[in-house]
Amino acid sequence: MYSHFSQHFNKNARTRERGFGLIELMVSISIMMLVAGVILIRQDSFNGAVLLRSQAYEIALAIREVQLNAVSATTIQGSTRDLLGIQFDTDAARNNTYRMFRDSNDNGYASTEEFGQQGGIDSRFYISAIEVNGGSLTGTGLSVEFERPNFDAKFYNNGAHRANISEVSIVIAEKKNPTNTRKVVITSAGQITVE
Repeated sequence: MYSHFSQHFNKNARTRERGFGLIELMVSISIMMLVAGVILIRQDSFNGAVLLRSQAYEIALAIREVQLNAVSATTIQGSTRDLLGIQFDTDAARNNTYRMFRDSNDNGYASTEEFGQQGGIDSRFYISAIEVNGGSLTGTGLSVEFERPNFDAKFYNNGAHRANISEVSIVIAEKKNPTNTRKVVITSAGQITVE
């Protein structure tokens, strides 16, 4: 009796070791396709987030360059005491650029006297807002200026009106997904961070 049972058990065990059945193969392929699809979809949003972060750091670096040029002892086409600044605009026609300028007449707003390499924002992104002291900016433009010997920032908005601002956030958004944003924060003490 025991040998009959063991022969029957071995016969069933051998038939089970033949491999995948058709349904099992289809289920496995479906799972792999689902996982691959999720990865491809997430890859696009991951790339967008990485590029947005890179754009925010590029803007922060441009601000830091203006700050360092303003407090350094080297001259840039003029006096070492000139104010240097950078201008941002949320106007739809101009919000893919920022201008670095020399304020030789001390008017507090972007003059036509540019210096350095002017910056452009990648066409996939735009300046969605400029926040001041935690609220929205009144108007469309803001200039940040630095003057030797201090690293402190001076803020001007709406055509050279010096603003009593302690912190400014330049909000960069992705055009395809406007909720995906990064902020470049500038404080009146001259600190520049990316959030």
